[in-house]
Amino acid sequence: MSPRSAHAVPTGHIVFLLALGGAAACAGLTSTAGQAATAPTPADTIEARRLFEENIDAIHKRDRARYLATYLHSVSLARNGPAGLELGYENWSARRDSTWPDTLIATNLRVLPISPGIVYGTYCYTVTQRDTTTSGVSERLFVKTPEGWRIAVTTAFGLPVGRPAQCK
Repeated sequence: MSPRSAHAVPTGHIVFLLALGGAAACAGLTSTAGQAATAPTPADTIEARRLFEENIDAIHKRDRARYLATYLHSVSLARNGPAGLELGYENWSARRDSTWPDTLIATNLRVLPISPGIVYGTYCYTVTQRDTTTSGVSERLFVKTPEGWRIAVTTAFGLPVGRPAQCK
């Protein structure tokens, strides 16, 4: 292994960082050189966590309208997983798909303020669907919009079937 490859950033992280920049842009956030950056507010974290819990609760209750309402309805909505990055709300299969997990266990729900109006969230999941149980980690990037808080980025990376959960 070359010294350069020892510090390579995983592709998923690069995509997430690019999406973070896009989310900031779509949320209408700007920075001005020479101005002091403002810190995220506790209210941002509380409101993003509330939306996070709403998103997971909508999955539990199989409430498509509530579930979809938590997402940014934009061409810049980013969805990433093992199949790769997909963009856009209009072409998202979740808008039409009628399948829901039989069970979803979400643990270790965490939120981290990034900057005013942007909060990162993650949780560990165990999901059962059609007699197959998988575990993994899912991420969300929450942005404050004029319409309220929305999810601008969502990811899910599962472990191979049968592998024990290893999420922290």
